[in-house]
Amino acid sequence: MESLDATAESPSPRTPYRPLAWLAVAGGLGVAADHALHSRLEASLFGVWWIGAVIALVCAVCAGRRGGDRAAAAALLVAAGWIGGAWHHACWNEFPAGDLGRFAREESAPACVVGVLADRVKVSPPGDRSPLRAMPAPLISETTLEVEQIRDGVGWRTAGGLTRLRVAGELRGVGTGDRVVVFAQLARPAPPLNPGEYDWAAHERRFRRNSELYCEHPRCVTVTSAAPRVGRDAPLAAVRDWCEQQLTANVPTRDAPLVLATLLGDQERLSESTKDAFLNTGAIHLLVVSGAHVALLAGMVWWIVQGVPLGNAARLGVMLATVAIYALVVGLQPSVTRATILTVMTVIALVSGRTPSLGNILGLAALAVLALNPSELFRAGTQFSFLAVAILFVLSRWEWRGEPRDPLRRMIVSYYSWPRRVVRRAGQAVVAMIVSSLVVGVAMAPLVAYHFHIVTPAGILLTPLAGPLIAVALGAGLGVVTIGWFVPPVAWGLGWVCGTSLHLAEWLVQFAAEIPGSFFYTAGFPGWWSLVFYGVAGLWIALPCWRPRWPVQTSAALVWVAIGYAAIGFGRVAPDTLRCTFLAMGHGTCTVLELPSGQTVLYDAGSLGSPEAATKSIAAFLWSRGINRIDAIVLSHADIDHYNALPGLLERFPIDVVYISPMMFDPVATGGDLTAPNYLRDCLVAAGIPLREVWMGDRLRTADADVTIEVHHPPREGLMARDNANSLLLAIEFDGRRILLPGDLESPGIEQVIADPALDCDILLAPHHGSPLSDPPGFAAWCTPEWVIFSGGERDRTMLSQQSYQHAGGVVRRTAVDGAISCIVRRQAALDVSTHRSQ
Repeated sequence: MESLDATAESPSPRTPYRPLAWLAVAGGLGVAADHALHSRLEASLFGVWWIGAVIALVCAVCAGRRGGDRAAAAALLVAAGWIGGAWHHACWNEFPAGDLGRFAREESAPACVVGVLADRVKVSPPGDRSPLRAMPAPLISETTLEVEQIRDGVGWRTAGGLTRLRVAGELRGVGTGDRVVVFAQLARPAPPLNPGEYDWAAHERRFRRNSELYCEHPRCVTVTSAAPRVGRDAPLAAVRDWCEQQLTANVPTRDAPLVLATLLGDQERLSESTKDAFLNTGAIHLLVVSGAHVALLAGMVWWIVQGVPLGNAARLGVMLATVAIYALVVGLQPSVTRATILTVMTVIALVSGRTPSLGNILGLAALAVLALNPSELFRAGTQFSFLAVAILFVLSRWEWRGEPRDPLRRMIVSYYSWPRRVVRRAGQAVVAMIVSSLVVGVAMAPLVAYHFHIVTPAGILLTPLAGPLIAVALGAGLGVVTIGWFVPPVAWGLGWVCGTSLHLAEWLVQFAAEIPGSFFYTAGFPGWWSLVFYGVAGLWIALPCWRPRWPVQTSAALVWVAIGYAAIGFGRVAPDTLRCTFLAMGHGTCTVLELPSGQTVLYDAGSLGSPEAATKSIAAFLWSRGINRIDAIVLSHADIDHYNALPGLLERFPIDVVYISPMMFDPVATGGDLTAPNYLRDCLVAAGIPLREVWMGDRLRTADADVTIEVHHPPREGLMARDNANSLLLAIEFDGRRILLPGDLESPGIEQVIADPALDCDILLAPHHGSPLSDPPGFAAWCTPEWVIFSGGERDRTMLSQQSYQHAGGVVRRTAVDGAISCIVRRQAALDVSTHRSQ
């Protein structure tokens, strides 16, 4: 009995030996630590990091000589962390003394620069046409310029570094290595002006670009000397050009952009609507060149070379060479680097007769990515790539594929007829793809929601449905560029298969995007919640000996999810507090009112630029505040820059009602052009949103009895003038404080308003973005504001207006300079005004 009891006890799980994985984790923690400290400390930590690394390495050597293996391993991990911090600090902070970014300012200025093109020219199509786009978006050519000189008066100064070069129009006749003279507008990359917005300045800095050049015409770029078509990158450039020419010539014209995007990574060729459909349905990994492409290519090449009379070593060499060339041609993005290392190391392990350690190989890939660019740790694509592979590694260890464990049953299965075996294998493959897609989708949902504020149930089924089509397209595309070039009929046939497969995949994605519930937007869990969640999950995988029982694990997971939901918007609105935030929308307006009851009211929502960009800015702020619902939107008048983000907000937030001026759809007020207003009305009707007119004397209903939102203009019959003169003038009052929101109010409407008794206010949104046509002296004298907010960036045109408000005693703030401006009114407390750039 004693022996039976002993055998009944299951041995405790043994912690796998994955030193490279632990080194990658330690290095990543060092990178993250330096990134966090950089925003808090101005002093250089480069020497501190290296001193710490040397001390840790010395401790590791001493511990190893004394037989303290665990202490030596711990010291090595500490050293890896210090080295990671030092490497990130060097890449993030160390730039040449003459870097072009040192000459750039936030406001663009003319510049003449000489440099060498360091990347191929990428051409993006014009933005999708929309009645809500005030100015048509041009075709844009984009590349990276390695700077050599900058014009200084009549002479030249030595400069250096990398800069992004953007040209309005198609830039032809230039290539990598060409030396060019550029006449452009020079500026620093724009920092985030609103809470929650993506930090493009940090994005550019990760690629060591601290400036950007914008040319209004291709003629502003002149080639002074063409690059010799020899050198390190010339063969790869030639291979890529060859592949692009062959694919473009043989695939259907309608599918060429999709083929080049999926097979060669030219996503810039796709329209915004196509990219949004893939992103919204969770199928973006099928569109971009990812690790799956490399794995599929390796499998296809290995299957093809089996029929070639070569030895195993030669076949492996062909496969590895093909994978390496493909990775270099499409570019060493993190997902491609990771997949290439996984493929190469796995093959080497199998050839040498050893079982590959997937954890070690994934750790090696992570170390390679951090070595190339440590800032990749903070990019969403890199996080998605490594997390998805780690989940698949864990999933591969579980016996869920349906293979019988009983040896007798396996023998019976082996005697099935070949059609039955094929059907059985196909069924198992489909089940495996669905299960894998489900597990990966659920596990990655918090991270996707954190970065993109979207949940994509459709992606669970789209991956197994569209994935095989991508595989067919990749195989056909490989045939086009290898054997199709000397057999034209074969090239045409394979090109048709390639294009049609991707066309079907795109149709599936577009169809899924139209199904209600295929995706939905969310504020997402806070960053600290996701960090703890995935950190604990990583320890759960890496240290099986520490795992508690399943009931404890399940309970802890449910509690943590509940904490995450409770944390969304926690403490957003304090009792007896009204928050008014003026967002930075360029030439546009959006004011967000957060009432003490928790209700959210928007006054205007638009920008003179892209409707999509305006939507993203507003939505990013609302999600950063934990807002998932908009109780009301007030549109001041019919100018596009005050409402073109509304259709996009309809897709992202439930909206209870939209209030408009009685002249919103009047042809007199709009100059006879009702295209954009009618389009907006159609969108609201289709979404079932009530549209209500309000006029002078009306009050908006709120859940707060002590908050008053009153309309002071226009009268019910409106004015026989343009829409600006009929702008809705709102007065918000709480605890004796008053906020005035006048839209683009100007003559003759502003004279009618000033003729009424004076209305003192604490906060004023400058009428018409501070335009002199809004009678700044008269309006300032009428309302005597303490704080004046200018929503717009035209400083030169508004200097006189600013002086008028300052002369009346007002403090002026500009969203274009200060970013979002928040005004907090607390009961029986001083008015609190803060800017996003000062926080």
